[in-house]
Amino acid sequence: MHVVVLGAGVVGVATAWYLARDGHRVTVVERESAAALGTSYGNAGQISPALSSPWAFPGLVGKAMSWAFAQYPPLVLGRAPDAAMLRFLWRMWRASSPDDYVRSKREMVKLAEYSRDCFKALRAEIAIDYAGRQRGLLVAFRETAQVDGYAKDLAVLDELGVPYRKIGRDELQALEPNLSPESGIIAGAHLITDETGDCHRFTQALAKECAARGVRFVHGATATRLVAEAGRIKAVETTVETFEPDAVVVALGVWSNALLAPLGIDLPIYPVKGYSLTVKAESDAVGPMATVGDETTKVGVTNLGDRIRVGGTAELAGFDLSRREARYAGLIHTLKSLFPKVPEAAIASAERWSGLRPVTPDGPPEIGRLAYANLYLNSGHGTLGWTMSMGSGRVLADLIGGARPAVDLARFAPAA
Repeated sequence: MHVVVLGAGVVGVATAWYLARDGHRVTVVERESAAALGTSYGNAGQISPALSSPWAFPGLVGKAMSWAFAQYPPLVLGRAPDAAMLRFLWRMWRASSPDDYVRSKREMVKLAEYSRDCFKALRAEIAIDYAGRQRGLLVAFRETAQVDGYAKDLAVLDELGVPYRKIGRDELQALEPNLSPESGIIAGAHLITDETGDCHRFTQALAKECAARGVRFVHGATATRLVAEAGRIKAVETTVETFEPDAVVVALGVWSNALLAPLGIDLPIYPVKGYSLTVKAESDAVGPMATVGDETTKVGVTNLGDRIRVGGTAELAGFDLSRREARYAGLIHTLKSLFPKVPEAAIASAERWSGLRPVTPDGPPEIGRLAYANLYLNSGHGTLGWTMSMGSGRVLADLIGGARPAVDLARFAPAA
């Protein structure tokens, strides 16, 4: 079977990898000049199954209102709301009941745990260098209310048998010796099985492995139209050439909507802009040993070997990719508060990046077949594309090949 995968971010490349391993002929179409130059380029660097959660959480409205008065708010409006933004926010609010939150988190953690297992299997199969570490992730609390509020997340982990440890300030300091004693951190949750690594480096390395196994990459090509006939996709038109595959996978993140809308497919995916800094500094000497997530600012600080990745902020600004300097202030503040040994010069010269996360209102990504017999979707992973990438690619490849996926996809089936 010839399968065309649209998009060479981490989700698209992971899908191509498994399709090729299953014996399919695979073509990956990507508008950029190489893999992982979009949203997969500068994310927070966390493979975090235990941290997998919907953005639609109980008390969302009240929390958002309180953030409006914060100096460094985790969620901001970057423009006046339009119809698309209001629709997304309305859907998110409707999905934010306690029952909906727990139900979505449960299924997201299941997929993410499976994906982490796929990462392990991949490392056993091939040598792949991506500055990866398997030392867990620390959620750091500054207030007792945060410790209490996190209990619902830990309850889901208990239910699913996902290991973690509640730790006090002294143990947290022992795990992260460069953490400032003056940071204000009072306690933490050690998510033992979570991992870290450079998503961009990983995706490019996996793309090379795909190419070595016969996957064809067509770079600098934008998919412009899907030609439908008799309930199937007959052709994929791009700016470079036209393909007539047996199956098509849309893994275009926030750009999936525009391609599918002419077919009458309305995806509940909205772009939420995230920001990151990449600081050139030996993390073991001055920064985190793994990842520290600040529960107050919702900023993660991650060890990438000779670099430190600082990622966070959720900005609702449509498809605007501009990099507003004010948004980096919160990232810098968190980094300095937690790890004051990081040199000022390294922070000043840090690489600034922003990307559009494809977020669904209720949390789970959309994975599965659409309203055409040979058209599939793998998108909507929000901040968890890196975390869920391998598992999402594996289950979709199984679905396309007629095998039973290891994860029940009912909760992830596209509504369109």
